[in-house]
Amino acid sequence: MQCKSCGTELPKKAKVCPKCGELVGKQKSDNLKVIAVAGLVIALIGGLLPFVQNTDVELISDAYSFMNIDVPAMWYLYMLAIVVSLVLLAVKKDMFSIIPTAISGIIFIVSFVGMNFRGYESRKLYNLHSLTDLLSNGYEGSSYSVGCGVYVVIIGLILGIAGCFIDIMKYFKKDINVDSKYMTNSINRKVWSKIYYHRWFYVMFLPVLIMILLFNYWPMLGCRYAFTKYIIRSPYYVGLLHFNTMFTNDVFFWDAFRNTLLLSIVKLILNTGAAVIISLLLNEITNLAFKKTVQTIVYLPHFMSWVVVASIFRLILSVNSSGMINQMLMGMGVIDNPIFFLGDVRYWRGTFFFINVWKDTGWGTILFLATLSGISPDLYEAAQIDGASKVQQFWYITVPHIKVVVGLLVVLRTIWVFNNFDIIYLLTGGGPANATTTMPIYAYNMGWNTKLLGRSSAVTMLLLAFLLLVCVIYFTIIGKWEKEDK
Repeated sequence: MQCKSCGTELPKKAKVCPKCGELVGKQKSDNLKVIAVAGLVIALIGGLLPFVQNTDVELISDAYSFMNIDVPAMWYLYMLAIVVSLVLLAVKKDMFSIIPTAISGIIFIVSFVGMNFRGYESRKLYNLHSLTDLLSNGYEGSSYSVGCGVYVVIIGLILGIAGCFIDIMKYFKKDINVDSKYMTNSINRKVWSKIYYHRWFYVMFLPVLIMILLFNYWPMLGCRYAFTKYIIRSPYYVGLLHFNTMFTNDVFFWDAFRNTLLLSIVKLILNTGAAVIISLLLNEITNLAFKKTVQTIVYLPHFMSWVVVASIFRLILSVNSSGMINQMLMGMGVIDNPIFFLGDVRYWRGTFFFINVWKDTGWGTILFLATLSGISPDLYEAAQIDGASKVQQFWYITVPHIKVVVGLLVVLRTIWVFNNFDIIYLLTGGGPANATTTMPIYAYNMGWNTKLLGRSSAVTMLLLAFLLLVCVIYFTIIGKWEKEDK
């Protein structure tokens, strides 16, 4: 009997592969770990939401949470405990992950019940309110209730603790009865022993890790400002005010959301489709010199900066005498007056899609050509002998081999297009009349032009949540495709 993952010959009665550690026979479900991770993520989000909220619609900004308790450091400890638990689950230390999860629950209870909440008037602290005072419905004639953050945290911690606890029960079950001589060092060795064995690789990686933590993950703590009225040096907590305002009273946000969705989906389809078509055509070219020439022409725009690309197209599409396209069209008698390609709503979207296809198609073509070159020619020869047409060869041979790469490219392009800021801002700045304003440009305008940094953080947090959801869906589908190919 052989291992399905690595093909290693398995000893009799073995329940795990001695080389790769893959379970033999029925695969153990990882659903419990998924439940634990989902619960911890929910608890993480709940730590940002209000624990006590004013029920008066006009006073919705009067809210209290982790971030304005008497000891704000408790919020950092709570978040740290959740992150440590997630890391332990990621490195398969399920037995220890329940400890920081339980600690986060204790921190939540102590903070919610045993500490006072800070009250603010503008940037100045004016009083400390206990939970009993706020919920007594007698404070300043206002009515307070338990906020959604409490319920979200409780649900998340229950799922996290239950998932971790049930998952660690496997350590107390019967041993898998595999002779230790069949187990490789990679399975028996502890994590710290592996790290010490490969210590110099970790030393080499350490500077990169520090840079990533400082410049990629440390700024993510700024997501808490989405729930604050941001004033330099003294932001104060306002709960869900920014989200409520955006969803109910801000038409510009919904315009930016529609523009982002439309531009992103169409750009995704056009760029991916163009890359697939061009790579298939290039793969059929037999003249090597001609093929390399075409590849160079297609790849070259990708290595140009968006600043350079925007400058070139602003010059080419100008309505002035320097605008080569308008001068050419008027010289041919096609138009009488120059077209404002970058300022007219009727023409801007088509211009934007053309520029993006021209610049980004080459990168996807590189990936698809590399994948196509790895497909065995014997498959196509066998299909030709069986009488399969070109369409059938493409559908039954090419598509199954490139679908995983297509999925990966779609994931990457989705992340990029939803963060599409530079080219739109350089070409139009969000105009005309906000017709080209996307969510990144909207967040930029809120943060720097109108100084609403809290609203800007709320927009970027929504964008992050949407991209995470899209990535989870995509990677789930890609994972199923990879299992089908094995």
